[in-house]
Amino acid sequence: MAGENELLERLEKIVRDLYNEQQADEIVQTFEVVFQSQPDAEMRRELLEYWVDFYRLQEYRSVKQRRRPTYQERSTSCSACGYPSSHRHHLWDLAAHGENKVTIQLCANCHELFHLMYNALVKRAEYSRKIARHVLLSGQLAHDVPAKLLGWVLATIRYEASNGWIDGSAGSRENVEKRLSWSEVVRVANEARKAQV
Repeated sequence: MAGENELLERLEKIVRDLYNEQQADEIVQTFEVVFQSQPDAEMRRELLEYWVDFYRLQEYRSVKQRRRPTYQERSTSCSACGYPSSHRHHLWDLAAHGENKVTIQLCANCHELFHLMYNALVKRAEYSRKIARHVLLSGQLAHDVPAKLLGWVLATIRYEASNGWIDGSAGSRENVEKRLSWSEVVRVANEARKAQV
C-alpha cells in the first residue's frame, strides 16, 4: 500500500497534469494546508486516497477518450461462457489507466458478474456480494465460468495491490470463501459439469 508521501506526490502530479501552473499551485497549497492541519494519520490517508481517486477520474474524463468497440470485438465470443457477442472488458481500470490494451472479451452477463465479484471482494459491497452469490449458486452457469471469472478478478486484484492501490488480502482464499462462499460455488459447478456429461 502506498505511503502518505507517495500519495501526496501522486496527487500533486495528477493536479499539475490537469491544470495550468497557477491553478495547480493553488490546489496543491490548499491540500498542504488541509493535510498539515489534520493530526490523525488515518484521516489524512483517507483524504489523500479520496482526492487521488477523484482527480484520477477527472484526468481520465478530460484527457483520455474511450475508443468505440469495433465490429470484430462486438462479434467475438465471450471468453468466459462462449456467448457469440461480447464487450471489451478492461482488466486495468479505465478511470485509472485510460484506454489500454489489457482487455478480455466478456458478454454483458459475464461482464456484470465480473464487476459484482470484484466489488464484493475489494469494495466489500454487500449488494454486489448478494447478487454475485445468487448468480454463482444458481446452477445456471456453465461449469467453468465461475473459475474463469474468479481468475481474472484475482489477476486484477494482484495487479492493483502490487501498485499499492488496494489491500492484496482482498484476493486471499479466506476472503474469497467468506465473501462468495466459494466452496459452495465449486460444488454447484461440479454438479453442473456432471449434468452436462
